[in-house]
Amino acid sequence: MDQCIINFGGFNWLSVFVAAIAGFALGALWYSPLLFAKPWMKLQHLKEEDLQEGWIKAMIVTFITTLLTAFVLEAVIATWHLTFWGHAFPISIMFGLFLYAGNQLSDFLYSRRPLKLFWIVAMYRFVMILVMSIILILWQ
Repeated sequence: MDQCIINFGGFNWLSVFVAAIAGFALGALWYSPLLFAKPWMKLQHLKEEDLQEGWIKAMIVTFITTLLTAFVLEAVIATWHLTFWGHAFPISIMFGLFLYAGNQLSDFLYSRRPLKLFWIVAMYRFVMILVMSIILILWQ
């Protein structure tokens, strides 16, 4: 095999960065009091003061992992030459539900964590991947 199967030359690096920002912003909204902050905190047995320490490190790591997710999505989209925004749905189902949520479900079941918490976390990842995929596809 003489060449890489991923076409890095076909990447739109600006769209990767913008998609990562959009995914990160979605997380801020998803886990805000407007949406799921209260049930998420209750299911995690956390209080507001528990979140005062370590949040900067968590935010930095979250942005880096979101950027890496956008990079992987761009690799798939560029390699498969996806140009129709509707392709974001099967991408989100494959990566968000099958890969991410499917693996997380077994972790939640073994650790006896509430399934309601699983759905809050898993649906965020699904929607995040959907939004980022739409951005990346439309920006091809």
